[in-house]
Amino acid sequence: MLTDPAERRRAWDRMNGEVDRMGHLVDELLTLARLDQHPELRLRNVDLACLVRDAAADLRAQQPERPVTVAAEGALLVHADESGLRQILGNLVSNVRTHTPADVPVRLCVAREDGTVRLSVADEGPGLPEEDAARIFDRFFRAGGGAGSGLGMAIVQGVAEAHGGEVTVTTSPGDGLEATVTLPPR
Repeated sequence: MLTDPAERRRAWDRMNGEVDRMGHLVDELLTLARLDQHPELRLRNVDLACLVRDAAADLRAQQPERPVTVAAEGALLVHADESGLRQILGNLVSNVRTHTPADVPVRLCVAREDGTVRLSVADEGPGLPEEDAARIFDRFFRAGGGAGSGLGMAIVQGVAEAHGGEVTVTTSPGDGLEATVTLPPR
């Protein structure tokens, strides 16, 4: 039994952290299970540019030393499931936070392009080797055995596909990574 209050506090904090990680993992597994069932999306008009600016503001708050730029002029309305779009952005930004040093620049961009809506998150971090990039959407795959559950990009892909879209990743070692979600017009 732990009698030292400081030691007890550290143990308590470790347990709480583990509970949070497990809760997040369960949420991700449930999301993938729902996506596998092809759920009906709650479609409504969503300002994707606003969601991008919100994600950038959240990243700046979490990592004030990280240079964050946004390319999202005015409103960009899409007919989509807002929760799903927030999940896409959250997972992409979380990957930047987790897999790049805190001072590495990141750019979030959203635009209409060739009749589609393109959302991209690009960093100037270490990038990925080709063999890891080829598996980035595999469930439970973690590049280099890194942090995380290995479910985030599978969720991004599932949500994009549920909207009739796709996600691509462009990367090479030392040149950063860009994830681009392309959604059809609705």
